Amino acid sequence: MGYGVSSKWLLRNTRGIRLRALQMAKDDKLKAPGIENFVASAGWCTGFMNRYGLCLRQRTKISQKLPKDLDEKVMSFHSFIIKQRKIHNYDLGDIGNMDETPMTFDLPSNRTVASLGDKTVLLRTTGNEKNHFTVVLSCLANRTKLRPVIIFKRKTLPKKVNFPPRITVRAHVKGWMDEDGTKKWLEEVWNGRPGAALKKKPSLLVWDMFRAHTSDDIKILAKSS
Repeated sequence: MGYGVSSKWLLRNTRGIRLRALQMAKDDKLKAPGIENFVASAGWCTGFMNRYGLCLRQRTKISQKLPKDLDEKVMSFHSFIIKQRKIHNYDLGDIGNMDETPMTFDLPSNRTVASLGDKTVLLRTTGNEKNHFTVVLSCLANRTKLRPVIIFKRKTLPKKVNFPPRITVRAHVKGWMDEDGTKKWLEEVWNGRPGAALKKKPSLLVWDMFRAHTSDDIKILAKSS
């Protein structure tokens, strides 16, 4: 494909370049001899980047420093969980972990396509890297994944949107998990885990010290779950 390179459509990665090339190949205005069999292979992309002086560049970043006693803390936590299981005879299906994680609608990669020799590597985004939502993930010690919960930053959810049936979608004015959301999670997800309705044995739920997890009402509800 003998088209010039324009900075307006330089994409972040080789996959983006290949998809863009396929789109151009299907454009009637850009038809060229022999283009009907064009497949935008990985080899073609490598040659294309070499011809136009392009490469994948790494975005510089400062990594988070882990505590020096991390291994010791992990071992101590493992020992505590094993001890509790022996004391209370928990089944693996009754030991679970839940955590919330903030996500953005655009997750810029650490690498992007740029010209060879560029001293400044700019990363093109959609402008939504600061627009966030919250994902609540949980699993059991027997490897069972529980229903995920997605919380969007909205007052209400749109009425005419069909969300996937195995995902719980909620709205919150700030887009995060609060005490009310934690109560709903305990009632709908944790108490809805496989076999929970048939079991009267105690369970072990592991989560962090987030304030929505540590209120007295949440502790009482969690203990009765």
